[in-house]
Amino acid sequence: MLDIASLDAAAQRLRELHKVGRPLLLVNVWDPAGARAVAAAGSPAVATSSVAMAAARGGSDSNRDREAAFVQLKQITAAVDVPVTADLEGGYDLAAGDLVDAVLDAGAVGCNIEDTDHATGNRLLAAEEHAVYLEAIRAAAERRGVAIVLNARIDAIIRHPQRDPVAAMDEVLRRARLYLEAGVDCVYPISLRDPALVAQVVKELDCPVNVNPSEPLAALAEAGAARVSLGGGVHNWMMGELERRARCLLAGDATAFA
Repeated sequence: MLDIASLDAAAQRLRELHKVGRPLLLVNVWDPAGARAVAAAGSPAVATSSVAMAAARGGSDSNRDREAAFVQLKQITAAVDVPVTADLEGGYDLAAGDLVDAVLDAGAVGCNIEDTDHATGNRLLAAEEHAVYLEAIRAAAERRGVAIVLNARIDAIIRHPQRDPVAAMDEVLRRARLYLEAGVDCVYPISLRDPALVAQVVKELDCPVNVNPSEPLAALAEAGAARVSLGGGVHNWMMGELERRARCLLAGDATAFA
């Protein structure tokens, strides 16, 4: 039986970590070992990466492997005592209430939902329709008694023909306002990392904004970011490093894994 009070308290802890100008730094993981390592390093929360989780199980990051994704998520939440927020792609075609049930059953207290149309794979969902879905998720969470932290990923930059953040900014802001009106806690224009643009978005929206990292991180904090996610970048780096060291070993370098 779910401990609703404990889950709601964990959701509140996660929400309080989103401070404008003092961003929550999230090293996205894909398995229990990674979650334990990040928590042991001192992170007050753990975030998953759907693309990394899909790669780890040999699946696809295409909003389809629902059962496998939630099995992995439950393993991750069981491994740590800090709040876990889950990257849930587009919601796996679940109705809002079913999605909230699955999140809570897995032990997570936050989630990312993206607005890419997975039926086509390269277009955005109609923002107004997606806002209705987000509003339904918020309402379902309230009925369950757990104020899950809802992070609305906005894919306008990565779906722009030139992946140009400046050119996509009007659409980013339009979608963000709709999603905030629907009750989300944080907006995440993925691939937003330029401190000047981050500052513009924060000023325009006056809400927690999730961004991707840039150097120096302090510039993102100064710009007002409330959350910084590495997404699938951690997994990419780890797999690249594994391949590099494996090549060295196979070439006869016995120190590759020393």
